[in-house]
Amino acid sequence: MSRQAARALARPVPVAVRHLPVMAGEVIEFFASARPRLVVDGTAGGGGHLVALVKAFPKASILAVDRDPSAADALAAAWNSRSGLVIRRASYTSIPEILEETGLGKADAALFDLGLSSLQLDDPARGFSHSLDGPLDMRFDHGTGPYASELVNGLPEADLADIFWRWGGERWSRRIARAVVSARPVESTLDLASAVRRAVRGNPVKSVSRVFQALRIAVNRELSELETLLDGLAGWMAPGGRAAFITFHSLEDRIVKRFFMDSPDFTPCRPAWRAPTDAERLANPRARSAKLRTGVRS
Repeated sequence: MSRQAARALARPVPVAVRHLPVMAGEVIEFFASARPRLVVDGTAGGGGHLVALVKAFPKASILAVDRDPSAADALAAAWNSRSGLVIRRASYTSIPEILEETGLGKADAALFDLGLSSLQLDDPARGFSHSLDGPLDMRFDHGTGPYASELVNGLPEADLADIFWRWGGERWSRRIARAVVSARPVESTLDLASAVRRAVRGNPVKSVSRVFQALRIAVNRELSELETLLDGLAGWMAPGGRAAFITFHSLEDRIVKRFFMDSPDFTPCRPAWRAPTDAERLANPRARSAKLRTGVRS
């Protein structure tokens, strides 16, 4: 992390951080040379990166977007007096319409942290964690879309196996799908985790994590949302604008990697990706699988 980024992150701001941001210093350092007039935080979540952006770029306008209504409402309540900050409850695929509606213009910097926030993981009622007992929900926007329980209890066995394999990379997908169907009705996160454990030989922890990941991706259409975002990204970023993506699993990382490699509108930065420092991984274990990929708008 550069001295400039470290100084920026040390500035006080009048709001509590409810999510520990991943690689915030590296993101700020990457954005700083663009001297951004408008910064977009497309996955504002618990506000960790937003705090870092406000500290680093106090004169910039900032658009903060999150499709999770709980996160968006909390951010709006915490930042309601901050001028130059626009907060919207929306998917990042809606950013073009929001920029047009607000007249903010094109962005000079845009950040997308594609991981779950601590707000989501630590709330049993959201159903994202396999170690906390709660309903099988898993929706980012809990006002729309199917519950994970609807898929788990309603889909044919073959379709469940396909979800576990395609979006979780789970080698025991068929065996797990059979066990889940046999355990119906599966009503809670712990019920699902238990069904997966019964189906897997040896240590089942990774299989449980992959099944939960696969269902979350299916419920929220995460990969199609990401592809829609990338398809329109060049249209609302200014020439020389800097885009940063923090990925946490191979499926989303591969999509972002191919985008920067193939897009005629962006130049990928070198190195192709960066990982958290050892110190950050020790301080924040949830950062251990993160990759930061960056590109510059042509």
